Amino acid sequence: MPKDIFQKFALGLAIIMLTAWGLILIISPGQITSLFSTEPVNHAFAGMMGAALLGLAFISLAGITRWVPTQKALGIAMLILVVETAYLMLGAEVMLVTLPTTISLISAAAVAFFLLI
Repeated sequence: MPKDIFQKFALGLAIIMLTAWGLILIISPGQITSLFSTEPVNHAFAGMMGAALLGLAFISLAGITRWVPTQKALGIAMLILVVETAYLMLGAEVMLVTLPTTISLISAAAVAFFLLI
C-alpha cells in the first residue's frame, strides 16, 4: 500500500517537472539556460525540447489517468510538436525552412492527424 502512494507521488512529480521545464523552454529559454550553460541560446532547439517535454508529460498523464486513450495522447503530443515547429519556422523565424525540416513538419502533421482520427 505505501509503495503505491510513493509511485503515484513520483509519477505526479515527474509530470509536473516535465510540464514546468517544457513551458519554461518554450516561453523563456534565455533566462533558464544561463543556469546550466555558458553557450548562446539556440531557440529552435530549446523550443523543440520544450515541446517534446510537454508531449511526454501529456502522454504520461493520459497513460496514468486513462482519460484519453494512449493513441490519442500520442497524436496530441505530435500535434504539440507540429504547432511548436510551425511557430519556430514561420512565426519566430528561428528555425530554418529547408527541405528536411519541411518534410519533417508535414510528416509529423500527417502522423498526428491519423492518430487523432
